[in-house]
Amino acid sequence: MDYIKVCKKLKLKIILSAMFSKELRELIMLNGVCPDCKEINTGWAWCNKCDPGRFLKEGKTSGNPDFDKLIHEAQLETRDYGDNTEWIPFERLKDIKPIGEGGFATIYSATWLDGIPEYLSKKRRSEPQIVALKKFKNSRIMIGAFTDEIKVHVKCSGCMVQKLYGITKDPKTDEFSMVIMYASDGNLRDYLKKNFSSLKWEEKLQNLWYIIDTLGKIHDINYIHKDLHSGNILMYKPNVDDLSGTMISDLGLSQSIYDSNNSTNVCGVLPYIAPEIFNGKPYTKASDIYSFGIIMVEMSTGKPPYGNISHSDDLALAICVGLRPKVIRGTPKCYIELVNKCLDSDPEKRPSCNELLSVIFKWNLEFINGKTESEIVKEFSNADAIVSREYSSNEITLHPEAIYTSRHMNFRNLPKSRNSLGVQVENSEFSDPNLLENFIYDAVKEQSQDKIEVESTNE
Repeated sequence: MDYIKVCKKLKLKIILSAMFSKELRELIMLNGVCPDCKEINTGWAWCNKCDPGRFLKEGKTSGNPDFDKLIHEAQLETRDYGDNTEWIPFERLKDIKPIGEGGFATIYSATWLDGIPEYLSKKRRSEPQIVALKKFKNSRIMIGAFTDEIKVHVKCSGCMVQKLYGITKDPKTDEFSMVIMYASDGNLRDYLKKNFSSLKWEEKLQNLWYIIDTLGKIHDINYIHKDLHSGNILMYKPNVDDLSGTMISDLGLSQSIYDSNNSTNVCGVLPYIAPEIFNGKPYTKASDIYSFGIIMVEMSTGKPPYGNISHSDDLALAICVGLRPKVIRGTPKCYIELVNKCLDSDPEKRPSCNELLSVIFKWNLEFINGKTESEIVKEFSNADAIVSREYSSNEITLHPEAIYTSRHMNFRNLPKSRNSLGVQVENSEFSDPNLLENFIYDAVKEQSQDKIEVESTNE
């Protein structure tokens, strides 16, 4: 960018100030100048005084005043040109195909003809880009849920979550969709199923670090995810030759920690829900940590948790009295210990994101620094060898009532959550094949005078 050309667009008083300030000159070169107010942009190619609402001045409207206002408010919180939430005309999206379905929404892939916004010394668009569309089931009815998720996305835009590009509307159905970043490698659950036998612990630890780092950023702004599971962890490659990275998606249930209340109404994927939530306690940062602990187990096994049993009230009951999923043989002891801390029945005893980040970063650092003789690297390398030798097929047969999409559930009269022996190791001398039945038998015997009720609906 030519500094002289840029300065010609500035107000005289700013030019004079820049003559005596190196920092101001660097800021001018970095952010550019707003063509309307002639002042330095507040972010890369973005002026927070002039750019929010520009789409309306240019005659681009959703046709719905509430959504126009929503986009305008999102733009008021925009940091730079690449972070802008746009109104995207539906005709600019081609090759729309369904690629996935959750409890409350259907996901499509599409080609965005205009490309994503980029800023490399000046505003520009990429080549036509593959994006994802998230369309709520009954979106005309679930307007509140749709707008809430948009607002949370805007609040969490600096947290490395799945990027929101904008909003569009299908003129044939009048249904709105979110236009979001496309994950080339699908979700973590499918990625593990496809790649588990060849996936090394070095990459698993790297991905766990990405996940907990992102979750920590969400927690830092006092939000909680509330629906963290492997189906909401998306895998993508920044470049063709890179290892897959991760990003957290589906912020539909996320909320401020100040808005979380006690309730018997539970929403999510049952195996990932912290036991205190079944007892009507509010969602907290610690309940997200429990969900992360279950994801850690899934990284060990390559299989969804509790996949061989029905996800019914019996499973919720067993979790409350201490049942935890199993890890596979060879899983490092240090890893199991960290999982057990995350899955502690007492939320106060679970580690924070920062504590987990510190431990997992140290493990990653051992690999990065090539410390092949360190005990940590040896443990994880031995685990890799066991996976290659004993789990090469990793076939997954799920119980027909094992449900891994989010749903509403209502539990009453479940026993207060408590700890057990922690996670067990598959096919070891310490593993109890009748573990679930024993937990349920003991709990029912203890609670025989109470009735446990569960209602579930997929919406």
